[in-house]
Amino acid sequence: MIYPLYLESGPQKKKTMVHVLDLPGCVVTGPTTADALQRTPSIIQGYLRLLQRHDIAVDSPEDIQIEVAQHITEGSWLGNGDPGLLFPSDLEPLTAEKRERYIRCAECIRAELLNVVNGLSDEQWTEQPAKGRSIRSILQHIFGAEYAYIRGYFGKLDGVKGPGSVETMQRAELLDWMEYVRARELEKIRTWPAEEQARQSTHGQQIKTASKVMRRMLEHQWEHLLEIKERVGVAI
Repeated sequence: MIYPLYLESGPQKKKTMVHVLDLPGCVVTGPTTADALQRTPSIIQGYLRLLQRHDIAVDSPEDIQIEVAQHITEGSWLGNGDPGLLFPSDLEPLTAEKRERYIRCAECIRAELLNVVNGLSDEQWTEQPAKGRSIRSILQHIFGAEYAYIRGYFGKLDGVKGPGSVETMQRAELLDWMEYVRARELEKIRTWPAEEQARQSTHGQQIKTASKVMRRMLEHQWEHLLEIKERVGVAI
């Protein structure tokens, strides 16, 4: 299977993010373009195996070929998931089929994330590393970003007045709240009117579409799932 890759980096090809758009959410980062491309086949394999663990039929993880379809070197936050980027697939309508595919992938990533987190000790949950955030803080960040993605484009969620005071929640309470809000988010997405499937909205210099919002939400979660797995020494 050949996977076309969409790269973003500065012109010096330093920090790079690789978007594997055929696999919703799958991104790879590296300190240079060469490093990111070198990592890409193994990350794709890890993504496919994740889907397999959740009973989703995929191509063989052992037959991975890649080719660069586009390398973007002009933007404001390249290599970090530049929010201003707009890929051709972002302009496609969020049809029911595409929506459900994105949702299945989102649920797989969330289930994998919770499986890792639920196996952590309280010390691992709150430990502050020398560089970066605690795992609890990463979970709060994932939750807050997802809420902002969905609320910002699709509108208010039924039964949810806001993201809540997650900083003061105990571990079990935070995870339960994340599950509740995720259910309301999926309800909102699934009831999105057909006539709005390809709507474009402009926020500053950014153009948002339903497909782009879903893509970025999944990519963000996948990126932090990899971060957490690497932190606790769990294989992709």
